[in-house]
Amino acid sequence: MAAAELDDIGAEVKSGMYRRAGYPPVDFDAFHTRALPQKLAEGASEKVHWDVEGARPIAIVLPGERAYSFVSRADRVEVVAGIAADAETIVEMSDEAWIDYRYEMRTRIGLLYSNAVRFRRGSFETWDRWAPAIRCLYSDRPLYDWRNLDFRDLAGRPLDLHRRFEWSDDREEMSNFLRQTGYLVVKRVFDPATIARLSSELDRVRDEAVEGELTSWWAEDGRGGRFPYRLTYLSEKSPDFAALYQDPRVVELRGLSRENIVPMGDRIEGILAVLKEFTPGAEVSAFANLPFHNDCGFGGCHITCPCVLVGVQLDAANSGSSQLHMMAGSWGKAFHPFPDEAMRKKLPIIPIVTEPGDATVHFGCGLHAGPGPTGTARRRTIYIQHYSPRTPEIIGWHAGYNQMMPGYGEGNIPNFEEVQEIVG
Repeated sequence: MAAAELDDIGAEVKSGMYRRAGYPPVDFDAFHTRALPQKLAEGASEKVHWDVEGARPIAIVLPGERAYSFVSRADRVEVVAGIAADAETIVEMSDEAWIDYRYEMRTRIGLLYSNAVRFRRGSFETWDRWAPAIRCLYSDRPLYDWRNLDFRDLAGRPLDLHRRFEWSDDREEMSNFLRQTGYLVVKRVFDPATIARLSSELDRVRDEAVEGELTSWWAEDGRGGRFPYRLTYLSEKSPDFAALYQDPRVVELRGLSRENIVPMGDRIEGILAVLKEFTPGAEVSAFANLPFHNDCGFGGCHITCPCVLVGVQLDAANSGSSQLHMMAGSWGKAFHPFPDEAMRKKLPIIPIVTEPGDATVHFGCGLHAGPGPTGTARRRTIYIQHYSPRTPEIIGWHAGYNQMMPGYGEGNIPNFEEVQEIVG
């Protein structure tokens, strides 16, 4: 299937995704001179000041030199007209892009990927200093306060964030763990025969994948070869994959989220598989190794989420292969998505350990990463995606925010650093 056949979010996003959701336009000046100062005075300043204390200002500029700066004072956050003289970051965008940003229909990353911003001063990296606070002030998404995390089981005892549950364990405890941390590991959910059948089917789909089609993402192996590292819409490739949505084990696992979610097999890549079939140190391109991200990171989280993924582990995930890393408690929050090494030591970033047949559950809007392998064994995971039933309000058939990525539908998608060079 060619990308041209799709509901073209990639093009429409530039005229304002907020229109798809039926939201009215917002007056840039009125919002920053009346609505936002009132919100700050009513307590929003206290919610974000801790995260931007000591930060130099950021200014947002729209056509006609209309501009407002976010300024961190000693005890509060203020929004002031114009461009602050000491602004570290000055970001320019259109009215439509700003309205999307205000409604959280496009995030900072979504604006970058849709080539909707220019930097008069600073960069995408310096924008991050203020981005979570602005997201909180604009759309009321709570900040991820890593300083005050307190994970507890139903008896009030501290959670072991590395815990791996048994299928026979208490469902309320499992749900409590998942809803607090954003992830869950359950051992020996799928029998060896099921894993063998799914493994064989996935290998067949991988071998039949054709670069340039919608249903596979490709990377270079550092030696001139090409390989698929992500396979999508698997329910359309095999009845074995399609049946997973009705599998009683999958149904029970997704129910642990206690959220109103539905299968989404024909949107946002449906049932997908991540393939890590290369060795440590391989110079792979594209997104074969995923940096920290959230699955709704381009925008629309308040409509499409909660997003819940049930993972079927076909291979072991440990230091001998590769692992998914989850930042505990981050789902549904505004956060800094690219923590440096010093910050990572302070954050509850948990490497997920599994064996073949284990199942995982995680909220897609939590911060997570799929770094490169640390061992030579391959890792293949099938992810069965579920989204809010409101998702079709903004996402059409075989569509998703990923369409704004250069090369989407052709298999050759540049990674984050490459995109900055392209749009720059």
